[in-house]
Amino acid sequence: MIQVAVLDSAGEFNALGKELVSLNPEISLSNVARGPGGWDRPTGADVVLIAASNDGVRDLVSAASAAHGAGLPCVALLPMPGLFDLDLAGGVVELCFPPFTAEEIEVRIIAALQRAGGSKNANRVDAGELSIDLERYEVTVSGNRIDLTYKEYELLRVLASNPGRVFSREALLKEVWDYDYFGGTRTVDVHVRRVRAKTNDARHRFIETVRNVGYRFRTPS
Repeated sequence: MIQVAVLDSAGEFNALGKELVSLNPEISLSNVARGPGGWDRPTGADVVLIAASNDGVRDLVSAASAAHGAGLPCVALLPMPGLFDLDLAGGVVELCFPPFTAEEIEVRIIAALQRAGGSKNANRVDAGELSIDLERYEVTVSGNRIDLTYKEYELLRVLASNPGRVFSREALLKEVWDYDYFGGTRTVDVHVRRVRAKTNDARHRFIETVRNVGYRFRTPS
């Protein structure tokens, strides 16, 4: 899976983004928020895609700086060729000019990754703004580290590694606690509540309850 963090200055990328994901289901898009102080730091991504606006030169440079500050290659959709002369803060940058197509953007994303040395997600699970470092046993949400017990971590890892898949309580009990555990499915409910308490906030609802069945990790929008 190729994780793409989208910095949409123009506010018009949504339809094109849907075409891109439809063209290549291995591409996952997540929008980066922009606050008064500028763009949030892109996290859990392989590449940054910037959709620039005609009057957003400052935003374009700021977005490119955020991408390179995170050590990520960048694909920039520029509204006019004249912006080619801008200093985009160095690093790996692939440029696209209108008319934009999903096919060209896909090619530019892959080219940027190849120039940067490929995807960095071999030892990581990324699902939207949630990231799990499988080597360090670390979980972050929007770049903020979340402290979990080992079983809470394993439960979240299993669910996040299979977004959209519904797990029964019995399946999770076997997957996380192994066949020899006799604590009962109530243990799963307790741990799901704890993980939700630590990862959920007003913007994030990662684990969904499937009534009379079990749980699933929400597919990133």
